[in-house]
Amino acid sequence: MKCEKCGIEFKEQEKREKAFVWQGQTMCEECLFKMGVSPEDALTWTAFQHEQEDKRGI
Repeated sequence: MKCEKCGIEFKEQEKREKAFVWQGQTMCEECLFKMGVSPEDALTWTAFQHEQEDKRGI
């Protein structure tokens, strides 16, 4: 998985803590900051996955 802004690659174990979803894009914390978005305002990758599962009824 990669940040859609800068292209940094997330290792499997890192994506749960270091990957965020903002407006449908996967991003790293640094890119969020550059856009003026606090990580608290974005979904963590894990939260995003749970949200998607809930929508599908899994």
